[in-house]
Amino acid sequence: MTDDTAKDAQAPAPDGPNLDNPYAHIAETEFKSRTSARRDLVDRIVNDPRMHDHKEGFESCIQCGICTSGCPAARFTDYVPREVARRALEGDPTLLEDDSVWFCFYCYTCQSRCPRKNSVAVINQVVRSMQVESGYGIKHVEMFAAWGEQFYDKGMGGTPHVFFSAIAEAWGPKWKEFIANRDAMREEMGLGGMFPAEEAVKEVQTIMEETGFFDRVKSVGGWKDHEPAKRE
Repeated sequence: MTDDTAKDAQAPAPDGPNLDNPYAHIAETEFKSRTSARRDLVDRIVNDPRMHDHKEGFESCIQCGICTSGCPAARFTDYVPREVARRALEGDPTLLEDDSVWFCFYCYTCQSRCPRKNSVAVINQVVRSMQVESGYGIKHVEMFAAWGEQFYDKGMGGTPHVFFSAIAEAWGPKWKEFIANRDAMREEMGLGGMFPAEEAVKEVQTIMEETGFFDRVKSVGGWKDHEPAKRE
């Protein structure tokens, strides 16, 4: 037997197991099977237009925790921006059923403080969109459907207490008094009507239809019997 023949006999087959590490084939197979699912989530975040200025920061997150240390939501809830950034970068699919991302209210403190120019607030926006698309996140946005409907019909969202009765109670009698006298106060100050002119409303409706907002609101439970405005 020549030296070359002996080497060939000792070498593992190209597609066979690695005799030095019998777990290598198992690990490689498992990694490959999971990588595709992970990359789907990572690619969706990286390629979202909202991440344009934060792509490199997202991919180079150093897990320093500065985002969490300054986050108001993290102080009072189970929401942890640093963990969201890590899980998003790993493509962790459990983010798509994680309710904690809805505690973020986009103050952008994380973005302003991040040394890598990452933005967990924007990551949350992408993840929330995916949750709504899958149906899981609808429970978090369906309460805003009425606001979207009025924005479409009137050109603006109106006053919060119309959609969230608890707000009027929380803000107390001064709020109720203000709402009751608002129109008279506006007239006295010469501010005119509360809502935009009809022409402006039509422009808003066109934008909302062309961008898919109308269909989006219908998909989360709004406008069950509503059709797009008919324009000449």
